[in-house]
Amino acid sequence: MMGEAVSNSLPLNIVTSFIPVLFYFLGLNSEMEQFKALLREKKSLLYGFGIQLLLLPLIGLLVSEIFSYSLFAVAVVIVMIVPGGHISGLLTHIKEGNVALSFFLTSFASVISPLTITFWLTIATTRSGEYSIDAADSFIQLFLFVCLPFIFGMVSKIKLLKFTKLIFNPLDKFLKLLIILVSIWTPIDLRTYILDNLQEGILISVTSLIAIFFISRRIITISKIDLTNAKTLQIEALCQNFPIVLAISLALDLPEIAIYGVIFYLVSTVVAVSYSFLKKY
Repeated sequence: MMGEAVSNSLPLNIVTSFIPVLFYFLGLNSEMEQFKALLREKKSLLYGFGIQLLLLPLIGLLVSEIFSYSLFAVAVVIVMIVPGGHISGLLTHIKEGNVALSFFLTSFASVISPLTITFWLTIATTRSGEYSIDAADSFIQLFLFVCLPFIFGMVSKIKLLKFTKLIFNPLDKFLKLLIILVSIWTPIDLRTYILDNLQEGILISVTSLIAIFFISRRIITISKIDLTNAKTLQIEALCQNFPIVLAISLALDLPEIAIYGVIFYLVSTVVAVSYSFLKKY
């Protein structure tokens, strides 16, 4: 029943269909000169990538081991291995962090996500013993779904300047509206299964977020980077890409990933938004 509800969920299928468009827009929004300037902040980038690409997946595996009995044992890892969420840029702005750094981390993690997601997904499914994936096939799907549209967006910005100027603002507004709509509609559409598993999902989400916040904060403190960049890395650690989680759920035919993904998204959004409005670091 859960599998049928997830696979037939209209908002879930809509957002999955528009993921290439999301990453095309991310490519359109990329500034190569800005990226080159950020390369001078090697320490912030190094720690940011370390948190996003290594720490979060490792926390996911650890929490998965703690809750190995749970329906969401694999789902908790999947949520941790996707790139950062697009909301991180807005929250970084509110927190008075480095928006350019936030955008670069999200963009770079997205570009290499076919490699990183396939790598961690293989580990997660191998450890569970219940699922298996074709690594090569998964990489090709993610490359076509995520990386190629992003690259096309960057090329379009340079080669099709007039076209880019024409569609940029309408596409920006459309995608923001789409994310808001799906963020509200998906929990309503899957409310029966979300409510049935809400207590367990919240428990695992809160456990994950506590580990993420305090471990990443300790790493950021040790790094001794400036406060503006420190705020940015903290927010990046708390925001995961909700649409990619839903797409993986459909691709692997594992409905529990979508259910947990919605619960985690709601809980993490409350935590990340609350942190962004706190005056104290």
